Amino acid sequence: MTDIPEPIKNKKPMYTRPKFIVSMIAGVIFLILIFQNWDSMPIDIFFWKAELPAAILFLIFSLIGFTVGWLLKRPKTAEKRAK
Repeated sequence: MTDIPEPIKNKKPMYTRPKFIVSMIAGVIFLILIFQNWDSMPIDIFFWKAELPAAILFLIFSLIGFTVGWLLKRPKTAEKRAK
C-alpha cells in the first residue's frame, strides 16, 4: 500500500518562538549600539591606516561573524546521527 503522509502539525506562530524573540532583542540592542557609535576611530591593519565610524566597524565584524557561523553550521542530518 502507499504511505499516506501525516497531517501537518499546528506550529506556534514564529513571533512566539523563543529563538525568534531572543534574536529580535539582540537585533534591537545591536541597532542601539550602532546608532550610538557614529564617532570616528582610527584603525591600523598591516600597512593600511584609516579612520572609520565605529558603527561601520561593528557592521563589518558582525557580518564576518554571521558569515563564518553560517558557513560552519552543522547540517541537521549530522545532528540526528550524533544522537
